Amino acid sequence: MMRSSSPFPLSKKIALGLGPLFFLLLWLGPDIGGISPAAQGVLGVAAWMLAWWIGEAVALPVTAMLPLVLFPGLGIYDKMEQVTFSYANPIIFLFLGGFMLALALEKWHLHRRIALNIVRLTGTHADGIIFGFMLATALLSMWISNTATTVMMLPIGGSIIQLLHKEETAQSPGMKNFALVMMLGIAYAASIGGIATLIGTPPNSVLASVLLNQYGYEIGFAQWMLLGLPYSLLLLGLGYTLLVKVIYPNRLGQLADSLHLIKAEIKKLGVLRRGEKLTLSVFGLTAFLWIFRDTLNWLWPGLVLSDPLIAMLGSLLLFAIPVHWPSGKFILQWEDTQRLPWAFCFCLAGGFAWPMEWKKRA
Repeated sequence: MMRSSSPFPLSKKIALGLGPLFFLLLWLGPDIGGISPAAQGVLGVAAWMLAWWIGEAVALPVTAMLPLVLFPGLGIYDKMEQVTFSYANPIIFLFLGGFMLALALEKWHLHRRIALNIVRLTGTHADGIIFGFMLATALLSMWISNTATTVMMLPIGGSIIQLLHKEETAQSPGMKNFALVMMLGIAYAASIGGIATLIGTPPNSVLASVLLNQYGYEIGFAQWMLLGLPYSLLLLGLGYTLLVKVIYPNRLGQLADSLHLIKAEIKKLGVLRRGEKLTLSVFGLTAFLWIFRDTLNWLWPGLVLSDPLIAMLGSLLLFAIPVHWPSGKFILQWEDTQRLPWAFCFCLAGGFAWPMEWKKRA
């Protein structure tokens, strides 16, 4: 007997019909002053994509395929190859390389070791513990997705809160404020940290791609960090101060037992394994090349390093450096990539397609 599928929501049904309707109204409707008919068709495709994306009428990557079919079909471009160029945007490979590095950090639990050691260094004062969690979350979020960082840090923060329940009354104002700020601080710090690097959060890469494709202006990894890192640190400091000192002060003071918990969690990780060391080496090399790319290209004129190329080099090393030679175990195996957000990469590529065509055809 076949399982009955879940009902198709009315909102999705409406979005499914609105997408093509918006497209037809813009493409076949009255002329919009100042733009060509081809550009008006591009605007219609954009409206269709937005309706389906917002309403989730179909899977998000499926919506990203619309330009592949509609742009050549409408004659906006003569050949499909001219559209697929956007789907191989170098920024996609930069982001993909960042995902690979993050995947290796998570696979070998190196991100957890880094976070715990940062928190350990910030002391046993209640406010210091919160700052340690926010700092660790922000630093990891510079390289790992905001969501993954938050999911990793929240259980550790929850352990600290559970520990405090033994020392403080759960209903006390100080305990409530500590628990609330711990959760909020981790969430905010993940978004704040994502500002600091070009791969920290998707909007950064989208902006870099639009500037490069539409205006020919390239933002390098180091250039972004020169602006993004100070801004991120400033926001982190302001966010911490407002949460801990102004809005939700806890006044719990020293929490000596929390340090024992952190040390116990670090002890569970054991000694630094070969996989962690190799991952850390590749991560450090990739970050070094990203930061000093322009200097290296200047020192060696024949060198043509770019941020996406460096990202792919780092990814290649992760798959090519063995952790255990006899068993053929490498830092990353291809099976590990099943956890990569391939659908997101395709959505990002679909989003790159129509803004480029708008500029070229307007």
